[in-house]
Amino acid sequence: MRHLAPLGLRSPEGGIALLPGSRDVQTSVTAAADPRVQLVGYGPSASTIGGNRAGRAAALAVRAHLAGTGPALP
Repeated sequence: MRHLAPLGLRSPEGGIALLPGSRDVQTSVTAAADPRVQLVGYGPSASTIGGNRAGRAAALAVRAHLAGTGPALP
């Protein structure tokens, strides 16, 4: 994740906060500090089932962001 360091996504505690997902923790993939960043395949979305759910959640979040209906940039 070092390649994302310039984006300043890490909290003071060292983690990356995610926006709440729609259904469960596996759908939490959008970085709270920058909604353009989708973290699929890390944390709860790292499993096969979680990856499928997270992939769908990320696609929907990107679509909402591009349509201007997603979370605003900080």
